[in-house]
Amino acid sequence: MKSLDLAVRAASVLLLAQAAVHASPGAVSASKPEPALLSTNDAAPLSTLTTSTVDGDSLAVSDAEVETASIRGANIGGVFLIEPFIKPSLFDQFLSGSNPADIPVDEWTFSAALGKAEARRQLEEHWDTFVTRDHLESLAENGINWIRIPIGYWAFNVTDDEPYVDGQVPYIERLLEWSRDIGLKVELDLHGAPGSQNGYDNSGRRGTPEWLHSRVNVDRTLDVLSKMTGLAAEWSDVVRGIQILNEPSRWKWEVKDIFGFYNEAYDLVRGLAPDVYFMIHDTFLGPKEWPTLVAPRWTQALMDTHIYQMFDNYMVTMNESAHIDMVATMAEDIVKFDRSSIGVVVGEFSAATHDCTKYINGLGRGSRWEGTLQGVTDKPLCPFANCSCTGDYGSNYTEFSGHYKRFLRNYIDAQLDVYDQELVGWFFWNFRTEGAPEWDYLLGVEQGWIPKFPRTAVPKPEVSSSSSGDDESGSAAQSGASRSRLCLGEWACGAVAVLGTVVAASAALAML
Repeated sequence: MKSLDLAVRAASVLLLAQAAVHASPGAVSASKPEPALLSTNDAAPLSTLTTSTVDGDSLAVSDAEVETASIRGANIGGVFLIEPFIKPSLFDQFLSGSNPADIPVDEWTFSAALGKAEARRQLEEHWDTFVTRDHLESLAENGINWIRIPIGYWAFNVTDDEPYVDGQVPYIERLLEWSRDIGLKVELDLHGAPGSQNGYDNSGRRGTPEWLHSRVNVDRTLDVLSKMTGLAAEWSDVVRGIQILNEPSRWKWEVKDIFGFYNEAYDLVRGLAPDVYFMIHDTFLGPKEWPTLVAPRWTQALMDTHIYQMFDNYMVTMNESAHIDMVATMAEDIVKFDRSSIGVVVGEFSAATHDCTKYINGLGRGSRWEGTLQGVTDKPLCPFANCSCTGDYGSNYTEFSGHYKRFLRNYIDAQLDVYDQELVGWFFWNFRTEGAPEWDYLLGVEQGWIPKFPRTAVPKPEVSSSSSGDDESGSAAQSGASRSRLCLGEWACGAVAVLGTVVAASAALAML
């Protein structure tokens, strides 16, 4: 009976996985970049599914080519809804001399602390500089053919009593114009709803979610979707997808109520844009339960799922080999759903397998890795004898060992083997960051742990219980724990089998 109890507990922990994270690299390290230790296929031709270049001029491909291609996308996160871990410098300005309780932790408190005039000044500078045409061209040159643009509701509907500032739409339209010129397709993503749909900072307001507690909030959300879909209709050759809401929490709302909103949103979107992809999030349900979120009458519908392996106490304890093996375990039922129902897009994933990244669990919170995440763990959970957010697990990619870079490449390749080949496609989170290397697509391509396209998969190395031998920092060498760590024994493997798949992650629920 004890083993059964442990299995139930393991299943409970895994079900509490949450995907509330995002990233974007503001300024890449000013030091000279370390030469990439991995092949980045520099000699391979650029993917003909995005753009080609002749005498320095970018040539957009036809709509037909892009529409029939797998979605290979990057999130333009942290721009029109700021998050502390994507651009920490926006929030670090408040740290000196401030009462910790008064330090902003999301866009709501950021704007409230500065006041509308100063918040607008700082945010307009951020909107103007954090994502540029050069960034989009670099993404396209390395095989990206779609971008996902997360947007807070206040860009379209803000009230006088809310601290948020608007003015984002001209900058969004500039992105659409650049995308048209370059040959990128776009998904517009409603990332934050009135009242907060999940209570995470990625909704714009951290704390207790109030979204479905008020019909006023729902009506405002539908108004925002109407305006967002109207924008999509104006740019119909560029905007090919509308995500009606990012990560509404099924832990906070009844699934039937979320589905009721999805149905209302479908009628609204279809009335304005008959052909655009109608994209819904899985609300953190397992794939076997996804049919409860889908109506048979829907057309051009896609399921969005977010897959991370670091927002969970159990997953943080896994060694490198276990993380790679877990990719297939987590994806098995997702692939089955994709083949039997509507298509699936992995709207968020990254190269990270630890939660050391600054502010990744929220500003002012610690990490499971070092055992400092209050309310979640009081002991370090990393798979090593000594747990430290330095070296391979720090924010300075120039300190990454050759061993760790190869692991990152193998981990990304394991994910792309499924997301790129078996599903409709994917969007990496994020296009860039300010000191979160494993979350930075452009940096990953530059350094070689993210492939250019067409890609050549890197063979998976044999992982033994001994050190890998060429680990410069020594930290990655500790990852050769027994293969049984993947399931912590047969009882947990049974729990994983019952769950089918674990999608996205975080026990941050306990902190709300």
